[in-house]
Order: sequence, then C-alpha cells, then structure tokens
Amino acid sequence: MKTLATLALLTLSALPVHAADEVEAAIDEAQSAYEKGDMSKAASQLDYAASLIRQKKAEAFKTVLPDALSGWEAGEAESSAAAGALFGGGITASRNYNKGEASVKLEIITDSPLLQGMMGLIANPAFATMSGGKLVQINGQQAIVENPQDNPKLSLVVGGKTLIKVEAMGASLEDVQAYAKAVDLDKLGKI
Repeated sequence: MKTLATLALLTLSALPVHAADEVEAAIDEAQSAYEKGDMSKAASQLDYAASLIRQKKAEAFKTVLPDALSGWEAGEAESSAAAGALFGGGITASRNYNKGEASVKLEIITDSPLLQGMMGLIANPAFATMSGGKLVQINGQQAIVENPQDNPKLSLVVGGKTLIKVEAMGASLEDVQAYAKAVDLDKLGKI
C-alpha cells in the first residue's frame, strides 16, 4: 500500500496545491482505512483520489487547445474525465471554432482503454490508406485525413497514448490542418 501511496503522491507534483491537498487527504484516509482493515473504504478513497487527478489532467488539457485562428471565433474549452469502468473511461478536452457557416471541432482524448486498438490502426500506414485515408505530417507527427474534399477529419496520435481529432463541417482541409498544427504538442506531452 505504501508503494501505491508513494506513486500517487509522485503524480501530485504537477497539480495545484489545493488539489494536491485534497488528493493527499484522500490517499491518507485510504491508507488509514487499509491499516484498520477497512478494504472497501480504502479502495473507495483511492478511487476518489484517482478521480481528482483525472479531473486535474482534463483541466490541464484545455490549456493546449489553441485560441481561434485569424478570422475564426472559439467557443469555450470543455473537458471531462471518467474512470475506466465508465464507458471505457478516459480524459477528453474539446473546443469548437466557427467562421461564418464553417466549423471545426478539435478534441483531445487520452487514458482510454478503448483507444488502444484504434491508435494502432491510425499509426499503421497500411491500414490508414486501405480505408481511403490520406497520410499527412502535422508538426513532425503522422496523421490520417479522411474525406479531404468534403468535411475533412484528421486523426493524430501523440506519444502512443493521446489522440487528437479535428473534424470540419463546411471548413477546408487547410483549416483542419491549421488547427491541428496549432496544438502545443510539447505542452501536451508534459501533461
């Protein structure tokens, strides 16, 4: 249990102090319950601490969503975090961008077991092109574009664990690629 608590505490270094205090309190309570033999309470408190960490990670992902590009308007960035037992779990952050009738949705998804199989397909050029996808480079990363002429969709795997999806309605492939390029991949990799 001490190893689990130590691992959880190491994860806290990137969290704001207030959140870290909440997480640390949950971990301390879990450890105390474990030492008293209350396994249900210990597990519940560890789940709670993990949920708080996922929430903070989701909020941090919103910071890598780009501002509106020139001539575009951006909606509010949104995020969510769900445990693995809920619909496959995962962390998402998304933002919509509009320019007249055209719109682009940029979504970042990570920590979802459901993504593992899909990421392998995206990363494999043979599968990408068999389904009609077109390979492109975005900031040195391989991406797949579907429907390049009509409401293009772009999928980009970063670090083997994070999926960036950019989908257009009435916007061009150039717009989709510009938004994908505007994501701060270095910052994303540090979250």
